Amino acid sequence: MSIKNVKVNPGDTVIITVAKEAPPPTTIEELDVLLTIGDVQINVNRDKSYCCFVSDLDICNDGSGPDYDDPHHQEMTAYCSGGVEGGKYLNADVDHYIVVPPQIRAKLPGVVLGCRGRVTNLKTQFMREGVVGEIGPDDKTGETAYVLAKKLNPMIEHNCGDENKDYFYELWPDVPATHGDFIYRLQPA
Repeated sequence: MSIKNVKVNPGDTVIITVAKEAPPPTTIEELDVLLTIGDVQINVNRDKSYCCFVSDLDICNDGSGPDYDDPHHQEMTAYCSGGVEGGKYLNADVDHYIVVPPQIRAKLPGVVLGCRGRVTNLKTQFMREGVVGEIGPDDKTGETAYVLAKKLNPMIEHNCGDENKDYFYELWPDVPATHGDFIYRLQPA
């Protein structure tokens, strides 16, 4: 949260709006299974305001950057700042985005696209924040933008991730992701 100095005169009305905070993660024993994709169990807390799973680290090169000979490259991402008309799509070389399967977006009551996400490399305990910025295939979990994946595991390449299930993904639907002073806009389905 940033604090700003504001001059207030007697009789002025001040309205303070505080962004919704992410609820703290709960213990694994308190989580319910939302769905299973392959052998990956997607877990949620009781009110579905928190979602997590352990998966591998696949690479997404989608968006406004180069395609790196990725046969599945798309020039657009699901997230587009400013809306589709004249908006800006994410860039896998710049924007720390997380890809989720469409079932997660469909089954969670809160807004997922644009929400806060985080990925932790369970071997190194290195953690990195990101935005849920892309919707991937319905049979795949554990995918991030190249720039985020490279920070989590320096050994990956543009078309070669890490197939080990050593990555803990977390999402907070309805909680906008932030990057510095920039707040991502939540984009309902």
